[in-house]
Amino acid sequence: MAIFTLTYPKATERLPTYPIVNSDNEAVCVLQQVQRSNIRKILNAATLVAVQQSLPYRFETRTPQGKLLFQVRSTLLTKGISHQIIMPDGSSIPIQRKTVQLLESSYSFTMDGLVFRFEQDFTSTAYLYCNDEKIASAQFVENGIVREGIVYNLFQSDDPLFVALLASLFQTLFALRN
Repeated sequence: MAIFTLTYPKATERLPTYPIVNSDNEAVCVLQQVQRSNIRKILNAATLVAVQQSLPYRFETRTPQGKLLFQVRSTLLTKGISHQIIMPDGSSIPIQRKTVQLLESSYSFTMDGLVFRFEQDFTSTAYLYCNDEKIASAQFVENGIVREGIVYNLFQSDDPLFVALLASLFQTLFALRN
């Protein structure tokens, strides 16, 4: 099992990117929250009832050198929120949401002919499945009531692309609710 971590800075620090490091403390990718411009936020708020409105931010992962790996974009629709994975080449993969219990959701998408599913259990651990095989997990690290970061576990691989995908999905789909 390969373990990767993202550590939150102290409350007084604000970083533009958050490095995700391997067990040797080497950055494998970075997580970044990208804000829309103030003008874009005002336009979005003013036209909330329009057919599609982007939320004021998105999360993306990049290589340590700055190359885009994955971006999860959320769009507010009149009937709910739609999510998509934006690939480095600009193509998008729709993410399908399914309610599995009263308040819990499962998200699925197909990439390169593989069916992925992403869901969170009652312990707030999120799992990534590929063709119904559990391949990765993500969970918060807490010290008392202070959240210190996130741990990403890859069960059968140490591929940084899976870490980047897992980090983008976890931050967008589950971390904001907790």
